[in-house]
Amino acid sequence: MTTESVPTGLWSAGDVEELTEILAARRSRLWQITQPADLAAWVFADPEAAPLDPPPVAFGGNWADGLDEPQRAAWALAGWVTRMTVPEAAPTAGWHWLLSRVNEGHGSLLRLTVGVLETLGVYESGEEVWLRVAGAPIVLAMDAGAVELEEWGRRGIEVPEDRTKTLAEEKMLLTCPDIDTALWLLRQRPVVAAARMLNAWVAAGPFPFESRYRAEVAGQAWRAAENLLVGAAPAETGGERGFDREYAGSAVPVDLPAQRSFDADAYRAGVSEHDRLCRALIDHLIAEGVRVGAGLHGVPVDLAWRDADGRQFIAEVKSVVGVNEVEQLRLGLGQVLEYRHRLAAHGIVATPVLVVSKCTDRAWPAICGDNHVILLQGEGTPNWSADLRPEVVEGVANTADGDVSLQGTTRDH
Repeated sequence: MTTESVPTGLWSAGDVEELTEILAARRSRLWQITQPADLAAWVFADPEAAPLDPPPVAFGGNWADGLDEPQRAAWALAGWVTRMTVPEAAPTAGWHWLLSRVNEGHGSLLRLTVGVLETLGVYESGEEVWLRVAGAPIVLAMDAGAVELEEWGRRGIEVPEDRTKTLAEEKMLLTCPDIDTALWLLRQRPVVAAARMLNAWVAAGPFPFESRYRAEVAGQAWRAAENLLVGAAPAETGGERGFDREYAGSAVPVDLPAQRSFDADAYRAGVSEHDRLCRALIDHLIAEGVRVGAGLHGVPVDLAWRDADGRQFIAEVKSVVGVNEVEQLRLGLGQVLEYRHRLAAHGIVATPVLVVSKCTDRAWPAICGDNHVILLQGEGTPNWSADLRPEVVEGVANTADGDVSLQGTTRDH
């Protein structure tokens, strides 16, 4: 860990200084091998795992012996999270953290304990993963539009109430339905920063459980993680269907924590409206004989499809609830432009579509047109067929390099 890498994007030098002060106020044996400023810089730095060597303990043989496929995935994830989010993980195993294998209601559980707090649980069946993280980086990323709770809901990620008392007001509990979802979540930079921040806080405190440390468990998971690190690049999908997976709708946690800094009722209303818009567009396209799904080549577009002539479309869907119209339009346009750019890197030419509940500002059809994006409004579908007609689509495709003005999308709705 060094202070050489300056945080960029969401984080600032001020964030590092503030966290340094918090960590420096804690008396810890961890400062024998690192410094609070170095640890704070590591929290916000680009995610990178602790190296394979030296490990916390030597592990002989094949780590996967006797494990079935779900178990291997669980061990790999537990080791990956440990190497990615525990500060100075190799030299502090059994001193500031331990990984244990216990039996709970759903079967065998791999559980990471840092300081006095259990921060990760991975069932060997692969059926559930839970993770505790610091709340501040997630809230900041939400405010900046870098974390999208609607996408979390669609993937089955929930934020239940966390009843543990350690840093009660500072942390969040996240649950994922499976290991693939957990990996998707943990590969988002704000989530890694949040996990690192919480582990840095608790690792700098007392660790009363050294007697429970089993070196062979830590060593096995440490080596298992290498499978994920070697294969970190997401597989390209999409294929001829024009999307990665079937649209599965949105999920809203039954109980949202009271300490969250957003309006839970507004969040639920937004998720419901997002799902309504998605299904309205799906039904509209199905009526025209077009099959629609979600995602494309690993890019998390809300909806994707190919029309009868083989033209590829991607859509970002934004619910407008209350007074958030401008915010949602700005966010949605930025996202669909990003997704178009990322798909172009795969050699995929996609027509971008922004779907919103309503648009009362007469400037926005022209703004979208200037950026070669088709704008659809979701109060109803009378105009959708006209907006997606071939000449409009061809206009978007032919002017994606910005040489010619888009035709057909600047009319008022």
